[in-house]
This record gives sequence, structure tokens and C-alpha cells, in this order.
Amino acid sequence: MAEPNENERTDDELLGAAGGADVVDDLIVEESALIFRGYVMERFSTENPAMHVSPEDLGGRPDEMDDPRIKVVVEQLLKIADDLNRNAEFQHLISTVEANCAQDVFMTVARSIFADGINWGRIVALFHLAYQLIYRALTQNHYEIIKTIISWVLQFIREHISAWIRQQGGWGAVLRSVSRWRTVSIIAAVAFIVAAVYWRNTR
Repeated sequence: MAEPNENERTDDELLGAAGGADVVDDLIVEESALIFRGYVMERFSTENPAMHVSPEDLGGRPDEMDDPRIKVVVEQLLKIADDLNRNAEFQHLISTVEANCAQDVFMTVARSIFADGINWGRIVALFHLAYQLIYRALTQNHYEIIKTIISWVLQFIREHISAWIRQQGGWGAVLRSVSRWRTVSIIAAVAFIVAAVYWRNTR
């Protein structure tokens, strides 16, 4: 059997060197927290510029948005979200989910979004759902539930999405989907409408 070239390393070895897939997924969840907080702040500044929201308000660090890699991913997700935001049916249905909904309601809707697969558009739909709940919580002075909603998002990502993001090559892979973002956003809108109808019918 030929000896392996010491400069050649398999994917399993690379994962092992980093501590395994679980460690990589942990890093993806940590990055997801930064990206989601950036998404919330950018959308909030667009929809309610008079009210300032900082990373600290969302459980983050003051300087965490200084990373240019995070900024470009957030910008790409916001492009995908633009189509969702213009969808009247989407906006109507998302408004039926209460800001103080129970965790099982949030998780049921989230699982329904991804019931038949994962793509970047569906991930944005998840972000947009959580953003709308946080927006309402902030504007109604229910600050105590904001970090709880963020924890639900990160729990869902850890349990259902982080492995898929790792398989794509990380969050940066969304930048390589630029030519298809309108398609996946339409798919996400349809997925969310189906999920919201399901939630409404099981209340």
C-alpha cells in the first residue's frame, strides 16, 4: 500500500485536526449568531431608523460588526430578504405569529419552513420570522424576550441547519449563490406561506 503524501490530508483528517465536525458546527453556530444580529440591526435601521439597536441589545459585543466577512454575508441575506419583504401574503401571515409565542410554536413553524429541504432562501425566511418577532418585542418594550428568541434561532440552527451550512463550505457560500438569490427567495416565500398556514390551522 502506498504511503500517503504528508502534504495531502483527507477531509476527515482536517475535521479531526479542528476537533471534529461538532467543533466546526459550533463555530458555524457562533458565526450564525453574529450574522443574525447583523441582519436584525440592518433591517431595523431600514424600517425604524429613529430607534437605534446595538449588538449589546441583542446579546452581542460592541465591535462584532467590524468583521467585513460578516458584513458581506449580511448584505447578501438582506438582498434575498427584499423579495420576502415585498410579498404581501408573506407579510400578512408572518404578522399572525405573536412576539411572545411559545417556543414550541416557533419551532413548529421553523421546522415547517425546512420540511422538504434547506436552501439559503429558507434560512433567510427563518431569520425574517425571528426578526419580525424581535422587532415587535423591541417596539412594544418587551425586551426580556429578545434574547430568548435569538436562543431559539441558534438552537434550531445547531440542531437542523449547521451541518448543511458546513457541507456548503460555511456561510461564505451564500455569496456564491448570487445569481440564484431571486429564485431561492421565491422558494423561501412559498415555504414560509405553507408553514404559516400550517401553524394557523393548528392553533
